[in-house]
Amino acid sequence: MTAGAELLATPEPHLVPGYAGYCPQYRYRCGETYGSITHKLLLDPTVNHADTLILSNRVTDDYEVQRPPKNDIDIVNSRYKRTDPIFYHPLMPGYEGFTPRLNARNGQRYTVLATEGLAEFERQQLKNKAALNELKKTVALQSGHGEPRNLEDRLLIKSEFKLPMLAVRPDCVGVMRNLFLDEQYEQPKDHSPSPYFMDNANPKKYFISRYAGHIPYGYAHFGVSNVPATNSALTEFTSNYRKRQSTEWAPATITRPDPPLIIQPTTIYHKHVGMLPNYLGHVPGETYRFGKTFGADTKDAKRWLRGDFSV
Repeated sequence: MTAGAELLATPEPHLVPGYAGYCPQYRYRCGETYGSITHKLLLDPTVNHADTLILSNRVTDDYEVQRPPKNDIDIVNSRYKRTDPIFYHPLMPGYEGFTPRLNARNGQRYTVLATEGLAEFERQQLKNKAALNELKKTVALQSGHGEPRNLEDRLLIKSEFKLPMLAVRPDCVGVMRNLFLDEQYEQPKDHSPSPYFMDNANPKKYFISRYAGHIPYGYAHFGVSNVPATNSALTEFTSNYRKRQSTEWAPATITRPDPPLIIQPTTIYHKHVGMLPNYLGHVPGETYRFGKTFGADTKDAKRWLRGDFSV
């Protein structure tokens, strides 16, 4: 019974079916199960593979995975040397305060995730502090407040750009900070302009092929391909539109003779000024005048009273 079980089981080492990693020369072998083929490939000396097995043997006593790693625990505990820390290992579950780098982690116990996140945060803090100390050291050396101790420090002193940066014109620093400059206004670009109002010299002034809408002046352009025909029609439409806009649709200006500077208040019918609107008195000849404003009608009526019958 034991011999039969050994024959059915795949001998070690072999890759477990469902393993999605790379197995060298696997695509060129066929006719056997996945475990048998990988067993032969892992033991074949002619196949180029790693000296050690890809998968670790968990049966042996030396295989042990520790979460969190000992290095992370030491980093968390070493915070006592620099500050009065709130967190210490092990972090107890149920803590409702803020824990650095905890939201982006899952799949482990709270103590493991909190310790690893806090260790990563502490590494970043130490890295930023080291960068700040290096910057302060460079400023001190290049400003003459420090003494170089090695070749790298001597090279910092001879650098072309030295810290701290000095103002080129310190007398204008206060002026430039309070000086407001008027920036030039830039017309925003229209990425989809209408072809009707494009410039006539624009090469994109045409309708695309199979355009089923109305094409102004398109009836006069036939027998030509789509692009030249629509371009000519739109150019003619734009030119006519701008011409009518400058002549027919321009606001009309009406000029009238200036009234005299002095008007006698006792005069009922003035010679150069029309009657006020809503005047309910009698105006001779006003009945036979129409099509003009009330002021213009009364002026014509007074001309008729004077004997001037010219229209």
